[in-house]
Amino acid sequence: MLRTNYRRLGVSRSIASAYRALRFTSTIISVLLLATPLGAHAAPGSPCLAAPALPAPTGNTVNVSNASQLRTAISNLTANTTIVLAPGEYVLSSTLYIRRNNVTIIGQTDSCEDSILIGNGMDNADYGSVPHGIWSDADNLTIANLTIRDVYYHTIIFNFGAQSPLIYNVKLLNSGQQFIKSNPSGYGNGVDNGRVEYTIMEYPDAPTNHSGSSTGYTNGVDVHAGENWVIRNNLFKNFHTPDSADYLWNPAILMWNGASGTIAEGNRFVDVDRAIAFGLIDRADPDHFGGIIRNNMIYYSPGLYSSSRTGSSDASILVWDSPQTKVLHNTILTNGNLNDAMQVRFASTGVEIRNNLVDNSIRSRGGAQYVSSDNMTNANSEMFIDPSNGDLHLKPTALEAMNQVKQLADAPMDIDGHNRQSIMSDVGADEFVHLDPTCIPHPTGL
Repeated sequence: MLRTNYRRLGVSRSIASAYRALRFTSTIISVLLLATPLGAHAAPGSPCLAAPALPAPTGNTVNVSNASQLRTAISNLTANTTIVLAPGEYVLSSTLYIRRNNVTIIGQTDSCEDSILIGNGMDNADYGSVPHGIWSDADNLTIANLTIRDVYYHTIIFNFGAQSPLIYNVKLLNSGQQFIKSNPSGYGNGVDNGRVEYTIMEYPDAPTNHSGSSTGYTNGVDVHAGENWVIRNNLFKNFHTPDSADYLWNPAILMWNGASGTIAEGNRFVDVDRAIAFGLIDRADPDHFGGIIRNNMIYYSPGLYSSSRTGSSDASILVWDSPQTKVLHNTILTNGNLNDAMQVRFASTGVEIRNNLVDNSIRSRGGAQYVSSDNMTNANSEMFIDPSNGDLHLKPTALEAMNQVKQLADAPMDIDGHNRQSIMSDVGADEFVHLDPTCIPHPTGL
């Protein structure tokens, strides 16, 4: 792959800007063409992300092409089985319960939109036997290359007993509660080693409006007590509840109740009430411990919040009762919707916040302690390629963010997998580097 850093070669800003805009447009077109094959039963919402293809299934494989065959495959499921879904819509008559180890449920094509599991509606209290999309308490479940949408509770749920799940190149739409929920057996004892990659979690129209006390009760990834989860290269979009909802501040990624060692990196967030929370409540023992939040891009549309909502807000990234957590090279445009870009709170000692590019304050609450260095807090939309679509890659003209900070050992690469400059790097998630148009597109589709 050829890389050219125009600013370091002295090419004019206007030429670099024009060429990068052309490259960006061609990349988007290519991604859209690749993500939606002819004849696909395309799901609504954002196009699939540019996920590298998984290896072809091997071993015991069951091919299905309709909902009846899928039900039979689940009923007869044995360990070490791959269920391959042909393109089409699979209207669920019951939740898919996976209770055997080493099972894979995968769409036949590499698109997340061709094979679609459909529930009875996220606001339909008459959900029958489909409270969730997929439920599991087994080890090593892989869910890949498909869409799950319109379920009353959770599109995917892991109960205690499950370990090491992988969710890859999946589109999750319109979940009545959490999109991906991982339950514990108690504090610090949950589902460990989960991975969520190249997955879209989105409300294409608006979040859930369940009746009663559960209005707005939603998260993207909600993990209780899990160790060593990796959540990378995903898109979270429109997790913004109305002011009338019972739940106003749902983190798109919430790791708590004794969770630890989480890596949240390379994700994009567009119009979410909170983006990432490592810890949420003050406990005698840490609500979360350790982990890294790095190379994420977070965008809020101007005027998204009412003035009263802004007044009661906190921040987009929360490190609340999460000691020894590192927050590195993230880019955030709050556009006046939040009081802060980042907050450290409760017994969050040993926290590091470095090299972030934001447009709002970074502060501590409740006696929390953190070390801060080389954060830029006066970012603006003119610095970025396409902020309204969550693309906070630097323009060639954003010189104030370039060559400003030292490379960090815990963040040697940027959101695109480019190596940061060894001497002086750029602030935020993006290290400004030109990509040759023949290279593989950005992993999150930008």
